[in-house]
Amino acid sequence: MATIATAIPTLASVRMLPWARSNLNPTAQALIISTAAGAAYFIVADKTVLASARKNSFSA
Repeated sequence: MATIATAIPTLASVRMLPWARSNLNPTAQALIISTAAGAAYFIVADKTVLASARKNSFSA
């Protein structure tokens, strides 16, 4: 879900910005999109793992 939520605005900005459209080839555009989507995925995964660890930790 986070990947899709990040990829759509990133894809739109890469495709709609005149500078990016004229200066970046499709491979560079895809790399930008996949990097942003991957970062969002790992941020959400990290938050999920931390929330699970807090829930399952021993209370002193």
